[in-house]
Order: sequence, then C-alpha cells, then structure tokens
Amino acid sequence: MGKRVVVGTATDWDSERRLTAIARRALSVPVRTALAESQIEADTTVLDYGCGRGDDVRALSELGVRVRGWDPVYFPHGERDPSDIVLLTYVLNVIEDSEERDRTLRQAWDLTKRVLIVSTRLDWERRRVVGEEFSDGVLTSRKTFQHLFAVHELRRYVQEITKVRCVSAAPGIIYAFRSDSDRLAYLARRIIPDENWQESHDPTSAVAAIVTFAEQRGRSPKPEEMPAHILDSLGNLKNKELQRLIRAAVDNQQVREGAKRSTLNTLLFLALELFNGRGRFSSLPVAVQFDIRAFFTSYTEACTPVGLLV
Repeated sequence: MGKRVVVGTATDWDSERRLTAIARRALSVPVRTALAESQIEADTTVLDYGCGRGDDVRALSELGVRVRGWDPVYFPHGERDPSDIVLLTYVLNVIEDSEERDRTLRQAWDLTKRVLIVSTRLDWERRRVVGEEFSDGVLTSRKTFQHLFAVHELRRYVQEITKVRCVSAAPGIIYAFRSDSDRLAYLARRIIPDENWQESHDPTSAVAAIVTFAEQRGRSPKPEEMPAHILDSLGNLKNKELQRLIRAAVDNQQVREGAKRSTLNTLLFLALELFNGRGRFSSLPVAVQFDIRAFFTSYTEACTPVGLLV
C-alpha cells in the first residue's frame, strides 16, 4: 500500500500518487499559458507546489525564472517559501481524500503572494481513464486516483476555498489573484490590447505617437496613460494646444472606427467581469475607466446593453 504525506504526517491511502507524476520534456500547458500571459516573468518568484519530478521547475529555471519546487515524494525537502506565483499543477485531481484536497489547496493559497495557478484534469477525459468508481473519482488498475473536475466545478471550488473571485484562464486552468486590481487588470488585458507606444525624442514625434493612440483607441490619451518618454518630449506644451494639434492631425474616420472597437471591447470586458463578479467603477483599470467616460454617459449606461444590471 502506498503512503500519502500531509505536512508532517503520514497515513495509509488507497492510491499510488507517485505514479501520476509523469516525466515531461516540454513545459506543462498551465505553465506555458502563464508565461504567454506574462503571469510568470523573470522578476517573479515561483513555487511549484507538488512539482512531481520537477520538470517545470527545471525548465523555468533554464529560462531565468526564480523558481523552487516541493513534492511530498520526489522533493520532500524542497523549500516552501511564500512566492509571487504558486503553481498547483495537476495535484488536486490525484487526491482521493476530499478533506486533504481542501487542505492542500489552502496550503498552496497561504503561500501565494500574487496569484495561485490551479490546474486539473477535466471530466471530458473520462474515456481516457480506465478504472472503477472510487470515492468521488476513478481508481485505475495501477492504483492511481483521478477526480475529474467539471469546468465550472473547478472555478467554484477554488473560489470556495480561497474566498476570492477567480478567473478561468483556459479549460482546467484557474487563476486566483490576491489583489482584485490584478484580477481586473488581467481581464482587461485579455480583451483590450496594450498600446504599443512609438518612441519619441521631441514634441513632434510625441504628438505623432499620441495621434496614433487616438486613431486606434478612438479618444485622446490621458496623462496617466502616457509613457514617461512621451510626457518628457511634450515638455511645456499645454493641454489645450496639444488637443488642437491632435484634432488637426487625426484621420476622423480612423478615430470613429477606433471608438467602435473600444466601445465593443469595453462591453466585452464588462460582460466577462459579470461572469466573474462585477466590482465598483473605481476598482476598474484606469484605462477602462477612461474608455467608459469617453464612450458612455455613465458606468450604469455602459452596463445596461449587456444586461449587467440586476
């Protein structure tokens, strides 16, 4: 019979979890997703909680990420320090004891400083898991256990344990953010692309960059949105004069098309925010607040078309 390890204790169990730790040559899908979405970057600290054989830890380390791993079987002496990002990758689904499953998720959340990334196998994989019904999952002939989560079940479960609104980054991948502002900023980035500001070294090139922003976004940028090099290049140019230059330089048709895109992006953001639980206007990313003020009469009016009002 195998053993399960619960921080400081060992008790009998019915499954062989160590056999579920498969060896990988490439990064796991959850880690690739987090890298693509800039959740994991060179200056973040990462803890892979339940890292198995440590393949993600090694691969991230080779990319220059400050990462550590802990696993009760393969890396029992690994450090479990609080980290910006905590990975709980395909761990919860192999725990057959629901109470231990809860404890494991809480322990990972307690170590999370910025975002907990939880991933599990989903119920649509049931035909690939051969075995008998056991507890709330399946026990295979190899004595490995799988609790296959439904998509919406996983997000609800992580929210219940962490007590925060969570985001479904992809099927079977959940982000639980410590800060609601980080969650909203993530949602906004998924829908509203970041502006690629042109370099500027003088007032003329700075105004050109602002004109491009206005045509793409459908509105002039606010100082809070402008990079430092743009503001520096503008020097003492007064806002009234700047607005006159913008109006003279923009293509009005492109501005109208940009406004349509921004309006649609704002509505999509608000619809997605409703799915994850809508917050106060002041909690929205600053750029989204500016879009709402520019393209709607109020936050209430922006919410109404997509049925966000209760």
